[in-house]
Amino acid sequence: VLLFGNVNPTLLGFGGDPRYRLMVSRDGAIDLPTIGPVSVAGLTFEQLQTAVMQRVEEQMIGVRANITLGALRSIRVFVVGDVPRPGPYMVSGLSTITNALFVSGGVNAVGSLRKIELRRAGQLVSTLDLYDLLLRGDTGGDERLQPDDVIFSPPIGDSIHVHGDVRRPAIYELNGERTVEEVIALAGGFSSSADQSAIKLERTMPGGTTAYNIDL
Repeated sequence: VLLFGNVNPTLLGFGGDPRYRLMVSRDGAIDLPTIGPVSVAGLTFEQLQTAVMQRVEEQMIGVRANITLGALRSIRVFVVGDVPRPGPYMVSGLSTITNALFVSGGVNAVGSLRKIELRRAGQLVSTLDLYDLLLRGDTGGDERLQPDDVIFSPPIGDSIHVHGDVRRPAIYELNGERTVEEVIALAGGFSSSADQSAIKLERTMPGGTTAYNIDL
């Protein structure tokens, strides 16, 4: 924090340099000398700048503040389950579930992409479906991490192989999809050359494989 304007640095305890290097405390506040604590928990950097500058201008007439961001604190989290490199990791205090998965190598071939668990103090906090991010660009379920959180990737669930005239032929993990239309939507829909009146569904059961012809 750099103060400038109508201010005497010596009176504030700066010596000849009106600058402070302040740490965010465990209760989410920074302590500005002569002003007192300012709560910054849960604020973006832009919101923090606004809050501190307003507080300085209100309580120190003729003084303005300029705020820059120093080093971010690190936190320890655990990434376990079906990931290439399970174990504890030190990540930025602003990291999310996907950041921790990235440093551990992602999810391996037998891990679930749709039911990644975030556990905190032994309790299930949330479940992340990576298809929301990968197929729809939705990061709403990508929770911010806290110290000693556990990210667990369970084994892959029921899956279906979609191939032929669809935009994204691949093997897809199911998570509530019950109809052919929903599965085709996962695969990006039909290509322009698809014959929607001649869909073939093959179902493998313990007694053998059964084929169904479907007209959509």
